[in-house]
Amino acid sequence: MNISVEVTGNLLKYLDSKVHSGFFKSRSEVVRQAIREMIQQDLAGQLEAKGITIDEIESVREEVSAELIERKYGKNRKHKSDN
Repeated sequence: MNISVEVTGNLLKYLDSKVHSGFFKSRSEVVRQAIREMIQQDLAGQLEAKGITIDEIESVREEVSAELIERKYGKNRKHKSDN
């Protein structure tokens, strides 16, 4: 989906500098990444308001991932990350 957004000259220069750095292929990619980061900040704020830290979420994610890997591959299976 396409949208049109007007930006100031300074913002346009900033977008272009990100593209010219080679990290992004287009202005659109820079804008999409900025929106993703704003969403992440909003979600982190919501978690914080509920007394949940990012570290706690990460810890739970790691536990669940390990459990799922163990279920799928078994306790004795070695993974690439174990090397």
